[in-house]
Amino acid sequence: MSLIASSQTDTSTNTKCFPIPVVRQIMKDIVSGDAAKEQLKLTEGQLSETEKKVVLKDSVIYTLRLKEANYITMVDAEKQKFQIMESYSKKLEWDLKKEKVKGKFRSILGTGVIAVLTVLLITK
Repeated sequence: MSLIASSQTDTSTNTKCFPIPVVRQIMKDIVSGDAAKEQLKLTEGQLSETEKKVVLKDSVIYTLRLKEANYITMVDAEKQKFQIMESYSKKLEWDLKKEKVKGKFRSILGTGVIAVLTVLLITK
């Protein structure tokens, strides 16, 4: 059994090496950058969900405002109906009073006419 080994044959001498503390700082920065990107994705997701909730709440508010406007319209229509009914009722009461007065007047006049006719018939 034989093992094959390979070596780097194309290494450049122009490469620069960083000191270990600098490499550690670079790694920390890369890791914190990756964490920041992940946090940004989570925040954007939360923002998107919040925007969806706001849209839903806005549609609920809009629907409730429409219902409120409809209720107000219905209440106003009922008020108008009651006002019309009240005016008809007052007119009917007035007409009834007039008819009562006419009835009393006719009754008194009729009694007077009968009395006069009776007196005329008796005196003849």
